[in-house]
Amino acid sequence: MSHARWHSRGFTLVELLIVLGLIALLISMLTPLFVTMRENANRTQCVANLFVIDRAAHQHAIDHRGYLPCAGWHIAPIGGVVNPQGLDDSQAIKYDYYTDGTERRPMPITAALSRYMGITVRTDSRASLQEDLLGEALRRQWRCPSQVLELSGWSQKESSGWTTPDEYSSYAFNEAILARHNPVTVQSTTGPSATRPTTRLATQPAVPYPVGEFGKIRQPAEVFLFLDGRTRDRTDRRICAVIDYTRNDTLYDYQKRSFSESLDYYRHRRLFNVLFLDGHVQTMSMEDANLRLIGVSKGVF
Repeated sequence: MSHARWHSRGFTLVELLIVLGLIALLISMLTPLFVTMRENANRTQCVANLFVIDRAAHQHAIDHRGYLPCAGWHIAPIGGVVNPQGLDDSQAIKYDYYTDGTERRPMPITAALSRYMGITVRTDSRASLQEDLLGEALRRQWRCPSQVLELSGWSQKESSGWTTPDEYSSYAFNEAILARHNPVTVQSTTGPSATRPTTRLATQPAVPYPVGEFGKIRQPAEVFLFLDGRTRDRTDRRICAVIDYTRNDTLYDYQKRSFSESLDYYRHRRLFNVLFLDGHVQTMSMEDANLRLIGVSKGVF
């Protein structure tokens, strides 16, 4: 009888509280470990995404006479329009294009590279392209699993206001190596007589911007192609890009002058993954000393 009564007694309230306290203590000790493991896995997947992007970019260069896709704000396109002629690509062999009304426009950078990842991207109309850009197949490849909020924006623009359709990307590209920034010959009527216009040649850089031409980049191991990033802001500069201000800029110079949101300090806890033009990917902390090692225009000319 005493044996049966001992088994039916059960746990006391104090014992239950002790057990629950031990469980809570174990959870509190293990949770940081689980969070760290998950973030390490996410960062590894992010690195893998950049390697896939690198393979696509180099395959694009092989198929397009050594050119990467063009991207960014194209300054002074020939004829004032960003199309094959405006990009000095009248035979359309440097870049891929899509039909946008009556014009042929360069592909958004995520679309141009996704075609080399086995992802279907239609080019027959802007509407078809936009639908594919918003599809899960393409967005998955350009999504860092640690980015909490996906941001969309355009990747190409001309001064008239035209932009490519919106696309999603967790990775900012280097506009200094992909956009048309070369000045052109213009007509001026500021001479002694307005009836005798003179030709004024805008200051031409000693070495033109590469506009995607891989072979013109002198130090590919020092210049980045893509890195963990976000749109520069959420208003008029909704572009996931890093620009240059001088011909010797590093990521440090850009960050100090732009006052933009391009660097995502919280995604990987002040770490970020950087894809360099020579194909290597490096995980770095966002310290000023490291930002000075990442070339934007420095290492290009």
